[in-house]
Amino acid sequence: MIVDFYPVKYADNTISTRYILKVVTFSNCKQSKRYISKKDLQQEVDDRVIGYGYTVTDFNEIPQLFNPSLSCAC
Repeated sequence: MIVDFYPVKYADNTISTRYILKVVTFSNCKQSKRYISKKDLQQEVDDRVIGYGYTVTDFNEIPQLFNPSLSCAC
């Protein structure tokens, strides 16, 4: 299982200060994509690395375009 985190940019090319895109892949098949808050990012990473023994292999720095269809309708 691979969990990737990407910065998010909007259509006007501004980078989000609030959201990160989380992509979960299992056996080369995308399982889920969702936005998490930047404040939740550290907890997510700690849970995976410390709790489940995941290894950090790379830092994704290329912002992904914000997709409103992935947003919560809360």
